[in-house]
Amino acid sequence: MTVENFAKHWGGTIVRLISHRENAVYEMVLPNGQRAALRQHRPGYQSRASIMDEVMWTKFLASSEFPCPMPLQNRSGEDLVDSEEHIFSAVSWVDGRPIAEQNQSTDSLVKTYFALGRLLSQLHDISDEMPDDIHHRPAWSVDGLLGPDPFWGRFWETPPKDSQDAQTLHQVRKVAHAWLSGLQEWDQGLIHADAIGENVLGSADDLWLIDFDDSGTGFRAFDLGVTLTQHWDAAYLTDIATALIEGYTDNPTERQNLGAEVFRFMTLRCLASAGWVQGRMPENDPRRQTYVTRAVTCGRRYFDV
Repeated sequence: MTVENFAKHWGGTIVRLISHRENAVYEMVLPNGQRAALRQHRPGYQSRASIMDEVMWTKFLASSEFPCPMPLQNRSGEDLVDSEEHIFSAVSWVDGRPIAEQNQSTDSLVKTYFALGRLLSQLHDISDEMPDDIHHRPAWSVDGLLGPDPFWGRFWETPPKDSQDAQTLHQVRKVAHAWLSGLQEWDQGLIHADAIGENVLGSADDLWLIDFDDSGTGFRAFDLGVTLTQHWDAAYLTDIATALIEGYTDNPTERQNLGAEVFRFMTLRCLASAGWVQGRMPENDPRRQTYVTRAVTCGRRYFDV
């Protein structure tokens, strides 16, 4: 069956392919004229039970007036439609431009990241009120990030085995594992885990968070670190990190703790992303080395390796 056939389960008509990263996402128009996003989930990435957990969580968030897409039931009252290879779901349309595509000044970025800190704080607070437990989402825990088989892959195996980069990543993993294991008292719970610039839409006055495909449980500070990864080498990194933390919490102690550690959480995402490229990019793709270089540089800088 074609994507168009699956769109018909929602009475939709496909307009265009929007993106194709983990999932293929299509814009479709519903019978009432409203736009929606049809998601063709990547085979083998999230289980059906995990996708249902995501649907349940985002329904609760959207119903609680958190600015994220609302999952849409199809004409049969179901949240998901299965094919032999794929699972399909649909969500309401969010009409906004990703902040990653906006050419903002440093002052404007500071305002945006202050608002993003507020948005993530709201996400975490509302999630803690959710009455139903989430059992099948990824765990961005010590093991999920730095264990023998991290969720996104063994990042230290991305560079050649005997290279200096591989040796550095081995050492960074060892130091980071000991550090993160000592933070078990830090706030943990449901997190988005992928609030990069492509997944945050709008402006500082009206931000929306989309694409919960990588969401799960983990350190709340990881959500903050993830937002900074695309700016890891920017001159304004400290400025937006400070704004992000100030937006996230009014508690002086928490601000101090996050300020001391947020770049290490950013580095955890850089490490994970170096594992993510495995199976997603050919070995001769130069972007693989770009991810490795970022992980190695941040690892040396923030874990003193």
